[in-house]
Amino acid sequence: MVLHNEQSEAFAAWLPQCRWFSAKNIPDFKRHMRSIDYIDISDHPEGGESLKLAVIRVEIGRGVTTFLAPVLVHFNQHSIMECRDAATDPTMSKWLLDLIQSGRSLQTAAGTFVGHSVDQHKGQFSTIDCTSALSENASNTSVLFTTRDAYKNSVGYVSKLFRTYHIGIQPEVEVGLHLAQNGWVGAPPLVGWLEYIPTGEEQGGAVATVHEALTPTTDAWTYSIKTLSEDRHASDTLLCVATRVGILTADMHTVLANSQSSPAFSPVTPSDEEIRENSHIMMDHAQSVWDLLSTANVPSPFQQRVRAVLTQQQRLMETLEAVAHLEQTAAYIRVHGDYHLGQLLIDQSHKTFHVVDFEGEPGRTLEERRRKTSIFKDLAGMSRSFEYLCHRTENRAPHVEAADLTRAFLKAYSDKANGQCFYPDTKDEAEKLLNAFMLDKAIYELAYEAQYRPDWLDTPLTAVENFLRTGCFLVV
Repeated sequence: MVLHNEQSEAFAAWLPQCRWFSAKNIPDFKRHMRSIDYIDISDHPEGGESLKLAVIRVEIGRGVTTFLAPVLVHFNQHSIMECRDAATDPTMSKWLLDLIQSGRSLQTAAGTFVGHSVDQHKGQFSTIDCTSALSENASNTSVLFTTRDAYKNSVGYVSKLFRTYHIGIQPEVEVGLHLAQNGWVGAPPLVGWLEYIPTGEEQGGAVATVHEALTPTTDAWTYSIKTLSEDRHASDTLLCVATRVGILTADMHTVLANSQSSPAFSPVTPSDEEIRENSHIMMDHAQSVWDLLSTANVPSPFQQRVRAVLTQQQRLMETLEAVAHLEQTAAYIRVHGDYHLGQLLIDQSHKTFHVVDFEGEPGRTLEERRRKTSIFKDLAGMSRSFEYLCHRTENRAPHVEAADLTRAFLKAYSDKANGQCFYPDTKDEAEKLLNAFMLDKAIYELAYEAQYRPDWLDTPLTAVENFLRTGCFLVV
């Protein structure tokens, strides 16, 4: 149902306080809110509370964006509605896993929720033991929860709730199914997903996924930071990590280029028009960043350096434009799309690595995230992640250089991927593509840091300044 006005007022006052929603920076939220539908999930064990899933429609620009928020609702002694986020609540996890594993549909006034299970014959769980938040940002919230099956065995899962709803094919689901069909063990297995079809719409979209949990693990970024601060042999340890990540990445791309189970993953030889389009996408993106930086409130220590980069933006644009005229032999394939050390899990024995989060860059449309492109998008993302690891002062350790880690990563990758349709035939092509995609990534970082982490601007600024001075990021 749509909330009564006084309830909408209470909810509208609470929602912008939520960390995931406040990052969206929607001014005058109450004025832009069009409706809130509450889907009843269940009465909550705690007295007087009920658990609901709020479907919030907000007018942004010329369109309406839909957000999702599990919320615990109760009325205080003054009959005023109070809310708190319920993404990590065990009842929410139980509701989600039950719909997915059973494959049931739930009809509501707002629309229909449909559960999809990868393995319909998998045993059903009996209860949720515990839950804990793994990560939360403006895009999604991931939760680790433990269940008991019919035989009282403990089974762990990780759910991901997509806070912003999009109609269409979600890459997290599409890629998860593809990896499962190909039997790839380099990513946590997809258990299933929850689809939401709004009332009046023929097509839906995923609102949540559930994967099998890999525990105990730590992400490669956290592990690498700890290694830099505690390991006397940090250089050797991280060079080994970089090498193994290179091999894992080549394996991932090989599977993503396998079209036997799905033609949607067929590699394509880029036409001249597609190559030009890729170059123009980079250039348009760069121009939007220059416009942002020219008006951004840049911290004073970086203002002069940012202005110096802006005066040479034409040189940077020419580098991106040159990609349009590069004769490319490497096929375009589906890639991870948002690849960095934080997207890798390492088990506690450091024997296996796993890739997570295949949803792509959340700020892009589903169509953009599903578009086939050069594997150097992923290679540049990971290479820049090594630069972030080593550049910041608190992360420095003797004899650990980002360039060394990147070279180890790229060598291991090329040794494994050389001869594949998605890898260039010549070293010159590989170097030019790597530099173009690394420049594109560094420009993206300039915009991100300027908006969200101004104190971190030094890392991408230094990279762009070095590129302007030397004409390259790294020789492969």
